[in-house]
Amino acid sequence: MKQAIIVGAGHAGLATAYLLRQKGYHKVVILETSNAVGSAWRNRYEGLTLFTSRRYSQLPGLNISGNASEYPSKHEFVEYLEQYAAALSLDIRFGRKVVDVRNDTDGFTVNCSNGETYHSKMLFVCTGAFQIPHSYPLDNNSFYHGKVFTPESIGDRHLTCENENWLVIGDGASGRQLAKMLVKKNQVFLSTGKARSFLPQRLLGKDIFFWLDKLALTHLGKQHWLAKKMRKKDPFPATGSRNHQLAKDGITLCKRFNLNKLNSEKPITLKGQVIDKVIIATGYNNDFSWLESCLAQQASNKDFFDKVSDISGLYILSQPWLTSRGSGLIMGLEHDFKLLDLLEC
Repeated sequence: MKQAIIVGAGHAGLATAYLLRQKGYHKVVILETSNAVGSAWRNRYEGLTLFTSRRYSQLPGLNISGNASEYPSKHEFVEYLEQYAAALSLDIRFGRKVVDVRNDTDGFTVNCSNGETYHSKMLFVCTGAFQIPHSYPLDNNSFYHGKVFTPESIGDRHLTCENENWLVIGDGASGRQLAKMLVKKNQVFLSTGKARSFLPQRLLGKDIFFWLDKLALTHLGKQHWLAKKMRKKDPFPATGSRNHQLAKDGITLCKRFNLNKLNSEKPITLKGQVIDKVIIATGYNNDFSWLESCLAQQASNKDFFDKVSDISGLYILSQPWLTSRGSGLIMGLEHDFKLLDLLEC
């Protein structure tokens, strides 16, 4: 019987299991660290809304309910993932944190923290691109000890606070959305970095990704000159979140912030205002330490993703720019899956 192991029960892992089943791989096991599907989405901040409409936020095999032109919240998307896993009767093993993977001529041996071991000739890495949010280690005597958050650690009680001075470090999609949420009842400073490029969320009444898809830009190969230009500029949809619009909302934009200042025993003052709390929203790191043994024989000067692609039967999906702009988007997973050279096992 054709079989495979998938690591990660987020949208990428669930969709990959479905697509493998369509290819005749009927023994597919998904190993998930947490106790529920979509843990990365569950951990994101309250009020998060996807920047792709429902039409481009659904997985193969099951449509997401609601108006296809509107944008789902994180709770709606998590509920959809639960429905997806149940409707397709996917074999998900929760509480299985993969700690080590070994490969030999007979395939991959996957070891979990609970002592269980799994074996297959095909292994899919579907842990997603939002694994470990950037943070900053603070001294115990820092004024901001316990007052610095990430998009994952900030709770609803903080997002609904009033009359506080907040500093949001990082002006990507999450940083801008958090700043807009907080400024309704607080003073907010947004620390910007590189010059940002934006896309309208809708154009001529349609989701911007409708046009990117129609113009074949979503799946344009990453080596194409236009794709390279897109990657360098890294534009994202930001309706109402351009700098002048944020300023109109009352958000104070300031230059790049030196994180070392957070370790001071004294509070930070910006524009005469003492900062009460801080959010670091500068991005994420991946943790692939559990693959180190598997990749040990690969040349050390190779990029991580090149090392993965050089090992027969090992695949990775749902990472930015694996093949194109669409690789890191929900809508791009099926496209990248079809490009894989699957083993007949």
